[in-house]
Amino acid sequence: MKCFVTIILDGINNKTFWKLMKKGRLPFIEELSKNSKIYKECITVFPSATVSGHASISTGKFPAEHGLVGQAWFDRERREYIGYDFELTMPDNWVDASTNLNDEHLTAKTGFEIAKELGLRTFSVDLVRKGADLKMSFIKPGEDKGFTSSKLMFLRKFARHTSTKKSSRIKKLLKKVFPFHVLQHEIAVGNTIRAVRSGCRFGVTWFMESDAVSHLYGPDTFEGEHGKRYLYDSAEDAVRDADEEIEKLYKRLSEMYDPVLAILTDHGQSRIEKGKKYRVDLSEVFEKDGINAFTNIDPHEYEKRTGKEGDVIYAVSGPRMAHIYLLKDVLSEVLDVLLSLSAVEFVFFRDGDGLKIGCDGEVTDFDDFEFGEEYPYAKKRVIGLMNNERCGDIVVSSKRGYQLERSDYHGGHGGLNYEDSTGFALIHSPHQKEEIVDRCMVTDILPEIVGMMVERR
Repeated sequence: MKCFVTIILDGINNKTFWKLMKKGRLPFIEELSKNSKIYKECITVFPSATVSGHASISTGKFPAEHGLVGQAWFDRERREYIGYDFELTMPDNWVDASTNLNDEHLTAKTGFEIAKELGLRTFSVDLVRKGADLKMSFIKPGEDKGFTSSKLMFLRKFARHTSTKKSSRIKKLLKKVFPFHVLQHEIAVGNTIRAVRSGCRFGVTWFMESDAVSHLYGPDTFEGEHGKRYLYDSAEDAVRDADEEIEKLYKRLSEMYDPVLAILTDHGQSRIEKGKKYRVDLSEVFEKDGINAFTNIDPHEYEKRTGKEGDVIYAVSGPRMAHIYLLKDVLSEVLDVLLSLSAVEFVFFRDGDGLKIGCDGEVTDFDDFEFGEEYPYAKKRVIGLMNNERCGDIVVSSKRGYQLERSDYHGGHGGLNYEDSTGFALIHSPHQKEEIVDRCMVTDILPEIVGMMVERR
């Protein structure tokens, strides 16, 4: 009897992954690949960000269909800032790990719902859990009991109205000294085993720390001959630890079922250059031109704090992409600022019924614009975002090396470029012959798994 588990290895740079594979640093994934369908490049949706990527993996749909258009957006009707902000509390992701807001926000059928229709009990050790029978935490042992939406909104009141984030020496020290990253992988594996033991035969499990470490140290950071087992200080450490934990998981699952494992990344990641000019605070940029801009809070809260009416509210993802919402008729002024900004690569906005793109200071019809090979499936991905009413009036992505907020990160994602957009994927089944495919999208994996469930249940 089969069980079907999808493992999301967050934010692994495609080149880093294959370099580690070629060097023999990921021995268990290499062994699994001998009985796998291997996708050398797995392209994510736009924005190339965690929330959108996970939703697309779990639904097989683009953001225009599933509704999670980024890490954050602005609900125009309710005039409410919606944020899956991973920096509100310590440890990171605690609030989001304990909410089910995506149940409300997700507008497409999930793999959990499809599997249940096929008679399988399901689980989630992931951000997306709509329809799952068993909702397990990915940062603490056991089931996820949850924060309410009202509690999250209360916590959000303490967020800053700009995206500037001051460095916390204590937080940096805790991340270096306390092996939270290593524990997260172990917790995700332990909760997956609990779920399968309880009778679940379809689920999704999130290994988040490859993304966290790539942000902190850069997505292309490597160790010497031996990695540091209990202290991550390179992307390699986190990926190698994931390889070890996947081996433990596979062996335990094999005691109960014939495991079918899908292993893939939700997005890639690229290096952020050193220097303040590469870390752009959009609030500061707009306010220099007399435009009142803010993020992270609702418009009435901004007015209460500052005594000013907001012109623009923006929501960053990755943090190399942002939705920009116009609270007043300032489209031309905002476009002028963005098109002159050295950090911005692409500007997308609607003009009547048509979609426009700004690049290198020039605006043209989207249909007439040609993206190079550096931007895989770019047109399909942009349309797969912009055809949703939650999108900003303007959507921007940054140039290589830049990010659209202040932080100490050395890696980032969110954009359309190859590094942000490209990971890897494989689907392993015990009797699968090795098959190598050059490229897929994250939306292709669920349909493959569903086909196997229908065929082999």
